[in-house]
Amino acid sequence: QPVSFLHHLRGNGREVWHDMSAHEPVPVPERSESSPSVPKRERPKRQGRHGARNQDRHKNLARWLVQSFPQLNQHGEDKPHVLDVAGGKGELAARLSFCHQLNVVMVDPRESNLPECFETVVLPRLPNKWQDRMKAHQAGNPHFLQEVADSRFRQLVTTFDELSLSASAELRDAVQGACLLVGMHADGATEAIVDAAVRFRKPFVVVPCCVFPRLFPERMVEEEGEMVQVRSHAQFCRYLLAKDSRFTMETLPFEGRNVAIWWRGNAEEAT
Repeated sequence: QPVSFLHHLRGNGREVWHDMSAHEPVPVPERSESSPSVPKRERPKRQGRHGARNQDRHKNLARWLVQSFPQLNQHGEDKPHVLDVAGGKGELAARLSFCHQLNVVMVDPRESNLPECFETVVLPRLPNKWQDRMKAHQAGNPHFLQEVADSRFRQLVTTFDELSLSASAELRDAVQGACLLVGMHADGATEAIVDAAVRFRKPFVVVPCCVFPRLFPERMVEEEGEMVQVRSHAQFCRYLLAKDSRFTMETLPFEGRNVAIWWRGNAEEAT
């Protein structure tokens, strides 16, 4: 008799295979035409939670950043850059550099291909007139996207934390030369962005996502008069907000994890 297996995934992503050869199959009764149909049970829709349909979050965040921080509208060859921390594939950086013509330095240990990200992820979602304009540029110059990226974008392939800042003068210079620090779902780098912004008196925006309580057991927040460990997303946001009375917490216009902690900074007091 052939051995059969039942396969499923644990919550931690590990694959598990169960030997089912010792179990007798359970007969499934056939439904007759006269049997009443049982309505299919629908899972309630989740709103405002991790995994929501938030594919436009980078577009909406980029637009909100330009509207909220006047320094991003500065023109000229020597305009400062936005520091995009844990930018992943580079969608936010692509929107800021190609669509808003901003200089961007992205920090992420995974090397990105910004022209490819713009062409495959951002460009198809732009209005048709923008797509036609870009295609016309590319028709006249096949290297157009790469040249734009080379002139407005660079990446530091490294992590962003206290150790990295202490060890890398290039990373510190990137922070000091930035007009804004951004962390969109920056995971483990989120608190490091806030701390660096306070240290260098730089404007910042972080949109927290994952909490990682096992990696950061020292994070504590007050609840009902007691100090408890930060474990939930809401607790993490309150923990970051409590770092400085000048910080603001705001809900941004997209679905999913959309609570931002931000500060306009104070460059005159930089240390």
